[in-house]
Amino acid sequence: MKRIDPIPTNLGPEALLRSLGIVAPEDIDIEAIAFYSGLRVRRRRLKCCEAMITGKGNRGIIFLQEGSMATRQRFSIAHELGHWATDRGQTVACRSSEIGKFLKGNEVERAADQYAADILMPWSMFKDACRKHPRLDLNAVKAVASEFKCSHTATLIRMIDSDLYPNAMMIQHHAERGRKWFRAAKKVPGYWFPRDDLDVDSFAFELLNDPTARDEGFPRKIGADAWFNTKGADRYEITEQSFRVPDEGVVTILRLHEAMIGL
Repeated sequence: MKRIDPIPTNLGPEALLRSLGIVAPEDIDIEAIAFYSGLRVRRRRLKCCEAMITGKGNRGIIFLQEGSMATRQRFSIAHELGHWATDRGQTVACRSSEIGKFLKGNEVERAADQYAADILMPWSMFKDACRKHPRLDLNAVKAVASEFKCSHTATLIRMIDSDLYPNAMMIQHHAERGRKWFRAAKKVPGYWFPRDDLDVDSFAFELLNDPTARDEGFPRKIGADAWFNTKGADRYEITEQSFRVPDEGVVTILRLHEAMIGL
């Protein structure tokens, strides 16, 4: 078999896709992209991390936790490809809590997450897919996630960042730790900062605390003061829709009243 010289990964994610002739979501074979970038993927039982990468020169190996979900493995490969593009020459081990979380304060892992999102859900394709869904709800997230073969959480983060849903916010809660993190569209003013606790009247509270409760099939209206302590929140009504993430808690999609962001 003829040896293939790796393609350069310093092109940037979208330029890398174009260099491979990839123009549609179904063509984004991240394992093949890794191969053409000089990386082979191996699955094994890892003890202390979700994925790791090691290499020398322009070739390396990505090790993945075997048995994890396909969408999880795709994002992990793309995340490690991000390390290959920016941190080459190092052996990097990434825990599950570091992949796909866009962590503030850990710029190395955050940059790898951003690279993964940019290559798995490139804006040139992603925004076209989102425009088919003028309202951000769980059905829209599922449809776009299926098209790009990404998790619901990663897809929702990308949709929030797209600027196509200016009144959107997502919040993740965990039963033991309360609010873990949130992400808001750029046009949402900073003073709409979500409460630390989860209001007992919110629909997310039931989903988080009742194992028999099902993900919400449609967005429901609720007073904004159930989610925000901001002065005047009781004057507005917003919508919420929540879904479970295995081992991660509950993610809620909020659509704020347009008056809350001056639309």
